[in-house]
Amino acid sequence: MSAVRPSSMPVYRTALIGSFPVMLAGCSTMTDLSGAPRPGYQKDGTYVLTAQEQGLGCRDLQARQVGLQEQLAALPAKAVKQMQELPTTVADAWGRLVGSPDKGVPALAEYNEAKAESAAVNASLQRKGCGPAVETASIKHAN
Repeated sequence: MSAVRPSSMPVYRTALIGSFPVMLAGCSTMTDLSGAPRPGYQKDGTYVLTAQEQGLGCRDLQARQVGLQEQLAALPAKAVKQMQELPTTVADAWGRLVGSPDKGVPALAEYNEAKAESAAVNASLQRKGCGPAVETASIKHAN
């Protein structure tokens, strides 16, 4: 019996050491499990402004909105081009085959994020009373 125990010790030690990355990875996802929104693009398709973005004045918010407008105008053509190209990875191909429409097409994911950020910036502009908000065509059609 004692001859079996020493040979099994390295297995236990290896299992213990191997479990540390799993435990650490679990700690990194605790903020997502808490439900507290973090700044940036959210899983539900919305965007939460950072503290720095929330502190911006009207002029800076309007400049950011203009930049987002330009980005939103350029992304549909980029998305069409990406959809016409063959996927570069197996994951992209699988995402296009069975995933949501933006899986495997980075420009569509970028478009969704920019659209959500644009809506958040517009809401901030309105809250601060900065005058009429700049709206994208896609946001206008959604209302």
